[in-house]
Amino acid sequence: MTLKSRARSLESQKLCERNWVFLISTGRAGSTSAMNMINAVPGIYMYGENDEGYLRTLMSMAPTKNMAENFSSQRHGPINVKNVHRGIQEFILDLYGHDKSIPSHYVGYKQLIGRVPLDDLEKVFPCAKVILNYRRNLTAQHESTFWKNRDDSTLRNFTTSLLNFHKKSKLDTFLLALEDFSVETFEKLVNFLGIQCHFESVLHDNKDGYSSAHDVTVNFAKAIQSYPMDTSTLASFERGVKEHFASAQCGEPL
Repeated sequence: MTLKSRARSLESQKLCERNWVFLISTGRAGSTSAMNMINAVPGIYMYGENDEGYLRTLMSMAPTKNMAENFSSQRHGPINVKNVHRGIQEFILDLYGHDKSIPSHYVGYKQLIGRVPLDDLEKVFPCAKVILNYRRNLTAQHESTFWKNRDDSTLRNFTTSLLNFHKKSKLDTFLLALEDFSVETFEKLVNFLGIQCHFESVLHDNKDGYSSAHDVTVNFAKAIQSYPMDTSTLASFERGVKEHFASAQCGEPL
């Protein structure tokens, strides 16, 4: 290996220092329920979608190649694209308010496929794992609150793009169809992340549309850590709301 190729390898390793996981969805395919199921696993921090499309916005401003120092009116120092990509990773975590001091097995977020530049995802997160969420029944999906006033050809194109990404991407991907939601499927999903877990049940968030109250917020264990209670209050709280929280019994990551 030459000095240049060794340097390129070290630069790429910087982009793999964190374990990233993404949940990319076609929309109204169970992605919120999937996010909360995944967040039930200790050590995984998956955040929600953002309307702006953070990666898309940041990559639109980023250089596409290494650049030498420039002394013109657009003066800048030497630019290393890998360092820029590493900065984008960290900036996205800051945009989500992630506490980087907390040890984590995986960090990431969910996003609609139309807001994710898939080629850039591979560049900025070359070691990420990607969960691809969709529905086989496009007719039922198009009748949902999110899709019913949108062109059904867009939904078909999004689904095709997602499935093609699964076939062609260099990243590790996991197909998650809404029709396959089950305890067994989510146990296979976390095994895809190198973790052995047992789920008690599958959550159903947004089941009555976006205007209804969510069925689930966060992992129950994480919730009670955030809101300390005395024993009697905790017991009452647990009886009343535990059914609305994801629960997973997990071993150590493989």
